[in-house]
Amino acid sequence: MPPLADPSTPLYPIALDLRGRLCVVVGGGAVGARKARGLAECGASVTIVDPNLDAAETACRHVRARFEPCHLDGAFLAVAATDDPSVNHAVVVAGRERGILINQASAASTDTMDNDFVTMATVRRGELLVAITTRGAGPALSSRLRDELDTRFGPEWEPYVALLREMRERAKSTIPDAAERTVALRRLANADSIRAALAAGDPETARREALACLS
Repeated sequence: MPPLADPSTPLYPIALDLRGRLCVVVGGGAVGARKARGLAECGASVTIVDPNLDAAETACRHVRARFEPCHLDGAFLAVAATDDPSVNHAVVVAGRERGILINQASAASTDTMDNDFVTMATVRRGELLVAITTRGAGPALSSRLRDELDTRFGPEWEPYVALLREMRERAKSTIPDAAERTVALRRLANADSIRAALAAGDPETARREALACLS
């Protein structure tokens, strides 16, 4: 698995389904705990490896030991998050040998371009996920853009996207013609009044207008 040696090469955006997959975080400090928490929230089976671990993340398995390559056996991905560059490098080497995805999340890492993936600043509204990255060039900019998007996509977007899913399933069973179904779903997605009704606390009107888009 080649490293990301050339920052001009574009990253391929992808959303991973981590449910039940083993993800190992090496380093139990603030950064490691944050990464472990995010992985666990996405359904991953998370192991934190740290010799000085004081059981911060209860949803994770804790291994109180210095990192050994065998800690990555069976893992889908690993995050190096210690304050020791040599340990972080050892995680990269062990991950390469096992063909697993590696991310170096610690500021102590000296070869952060040697990553298989980068994590992104995110805004979540139920099934809606908006993600931003500058590939490490401007973390403060990513944070600022996330805050702007957090305001742009208010809480009404969660029930809105859930309603879109329901209507899409309904359209599959009630509109047999594929072209007609596509037009109806586009009409549904462009109906700002549906989202406005949800923002106003009126889900009945939102649902009624959504159904009208399918008729």
